[in-house]
Amino acid sequence: MNLNPYGPPDFVSEAIQEAIEEIHLYPDTDCTELRAEIAHKFGCEQPEVLVGAGVSELIQLVALAFVKSRVLMPKHTYGEYETATKLLGAQIKRVEMPSLRINPELIVQEMKTDDVVFICNPNNPTGQYLDKNEVALMLEEAERIDALVVLDEAYVDFVTDAFPAHKCSTQNLIILRSLTKSFAIPGIRIGYALAPEEITKEMSKIKVPWSVSVCAQKVGASVIGTAGGAFLAETRERIERSKEKIEIAIGVHTDANFYILDVGNAGEMKKKLLKHDIQVRDCTSFGLPTHIRFSVRTDEENEVLMRNLTRFYNFSGE
Repeated sequence: MNLNPYGPPDFVSEAIQEAIEEIHLYPDTDCTELRAEIAHKFGCEQPEVLVGAGVSELIQLVALAFVKSRVLMPKHTYGEYETATKLLGAQIKRVEMPSLRINPELIVQEMKTDDVVFICNPNNPTGQYLDKNEVALMLEEAERIDALVVLDEAYVDFVTDAFPAHKCSTQNLIILRSLTKSFAIPGIRIGYALAPEEITKEMSKIKVPWSVSVCAQKVGASVIGTAGGAFLAETRERIERSKEKIEIAIGVHTDANFYILDVGNAGEMKKKLLKHDIQVRDCTSFGLPTHIRFSVRTDEENEVLMRNLTRFYNFSGE
């Protein structure tokens, strides 16, 4: 799992204790307090924020509200985009990724009016982060032909010097953010969308009432503020130091907190590592049957993985 290895932070427990006092009440279906905190953090208006039970719920809302006949996405990316699209019977167009890289120009060439374009940034599972100019290229075309770009930034908190995508001035962009990866709280489903008010209104119309629990709202509010920012800054530095060691050891690179590695047969490598109590992701479901994905853990855990990978894989290529 691509989670922050140093979480959850201690103050999450305090938020859960606060939530216990309110479990006899229905949750605030508008997530008013949390939306206000998020709006303040990003300098936007509260109606431009929609909170959901994780990015997975928000992806479904995007699909239900805006998918018409076709969805565009990179060839190797997060599977929930396709799942949500298939429920609606829409056409799925996957754009090739030469050398496993998202090429914004290829996406622009494929864009058509009314397309919904899903971009995971950084991309899961390849770890590539598209910079400001690359994203701007896609947004300009989306505005020109009236397509909708959905920028899934579930892992952006792990990117060093990420650009503020929320400052892009366009009516054709939805940004999705997750709190579960950054703070290692996947058991508490919480995420949010940043978009023009017209877009969040359409998504709100079909959102299930009370999908975000009292506990999720309290925890979300606790991590979105100053304490959460300090926790992220400290742990990101530790993760970056660990990444340097991994990349020197096996010659891989990522912009995120996880890696993919071509090991010839992902299923076989997963089985070998499981015998040593190490679990990696077989990327066959991403259309990459020769690749495994593994995330950055603590230095001790990383060393165990590197040591066992070296037993089964020749990194020198000899």
